[in-house]
Amino acid sequence: MGEDLNKTIEGCRKAAAIGVYPFVVPLRPLSGTMLEHAAPPSNELMTDVYQRVAAVLKKENLSAAGSSAGCAKCGACSALSFFENLA
Repeated sequence: MGEDLNKTIEGCRKAAAIGVYPFVVPLRPLSGTMLEHAAPPSNELMTDVYQRVAAVLKKENLSAAGSSAGCAKCGACSALSFFENLA
């Protein structure tokens, strides 16, 4: 959607530094919403984002497996936990 990727990663870095798991999900446009015609991000972009955020999580010793509840624990909307295992 035009965000500055480096600012997004930096925001994830700041959140992780204070112990907040930055749960990253791609845009999934839904019919009937203002963004229904927006294009979802490419696989290449999401792979880059997931790899970079997974490296941040590793550095800060955070993981989806270490989360007790919520989106990070479930992980169904994001492939981030898969990339954690590759970092």
